[in-house]
Amino acid sequence: MEVLIMQSRIKELRKLLKLNQIDFAKRINMSRSNLANIENGTVMLTTRVKNTIIKEFNVNENWFTTGEGIIFNDITDRLIDELAMQNSLDEIDKQTIRYFLQLTDSQRKQVLGYIHRLLEEN
Repeated sequence: MEVLIMQSRIKELRKLLKLNQIDFAKRINMSRSNLANIENGTVMLTTRVKNTIIKEFNVNENWFTTGEGIIFNDITDRLIDELAMQNSLDEIDKQTIRYFLQLTDSQRKQVLGYIHRLLEEN
């Protein structure tokens, strides 16, 4: 049952993104005909293709597999996660970034001024 739901989600997602089968297939490194076969149920959706779609289009896995929840993941969280991986940041560091993004421009300038002063002391 989940596979049928995911197959219908592909077409729904593609229409939502205003992509034809050719353009959608290119984004996930697949032929248009293979995508069409997945959409119509002739070919089974593989885990690799599912994961590629989720990553490429920033799709919420819960929505993709069950139809429940929001369609897209928050891009901010994805970017923070990537930044954390590239810079060996822990959860406290990631939360600090989230808090910083919630500040007003004026508050951000104050925080940056404080950080500059700390760096100058070293």
